[in-house]
Amino acid sequence: MSTTLTIRNLEEPVKHLLRMQAASHKRSMEAEARDILTRAVTQATSDNSLAAGSANEAAIRALNAVRGKWQGRGSTDEMMRALRGED
Repeated sequence: MSTTLTIRNLEEPVKHLLRMQAASHKRSMEAEARDILTRAVTQATSDNSLAAGSANEAAIRALNAVRGKWQGRGSTDEMMRALRGED
């Protein structure tokens, strides 16, 4: 499951804040943005009253399953360094 998302025209102050927030969580900007987006859409969807078995609920379950697989595995930067043998 791999998707590329390009965000154009992001204001510099927002980019800077994202960079600072990512650093405070010891992860890359990409990992931070991925977490923010996942939490935002999961929360927004779960705040709505959804019918059981709906496509939205299935999507939330799928996102949570994927998120759980990566929790505790470190940042993207750490994983890339390990893959390159730089650790």
